[in-house]
Amino acid sequence: MSDSHLPAHEITQCKHPIFRICLTGGPCAGKTTALSTLQTVLSQMGFKVLIVPEAATMLMKGGCMIQTHKLSFSEAVKFQINVMKTQMALEDVFTKNAISGNQKTVILCDRGVMDGSAYTDENLWQAI
Repeated sequence: MSDSHLPAHEITQCKHPIFRICLTGGPCAGKTTALSTLQTVLSQMGFKVLIVPEAATMLMKGGCMIQTHKLSFSEAVKFQINVMKTQMALEDVFTKNAISGNQKTVILCDRGVMDGSAYTDENLWQAI
């Protein structure tokens, strides 16, 4: 799945600092509250703050019900890979936006690629 992530040198050669933070945790763990607080505090500190949405939530809100227990093993693997590719693409778009800007930026990710491991069994995750 390396077809999606930006080369590290694109970020390190940027003239302004870019920080990426991924918030992870189960449902009702406080991620949304933390994102809101971080956005406010970091903005007050002079950072441009970008918030990358969670791919799985976007898919569900768009009508794609994620019921991997109803999918065959190979269908579940394909679905999870697509969620991961979507998450990586979203992160890339926000990172490119930060690179093209001219101010110090913090990119906050509402979950990340590895979060899918909490919602799959070990065999499925290893197949990915």
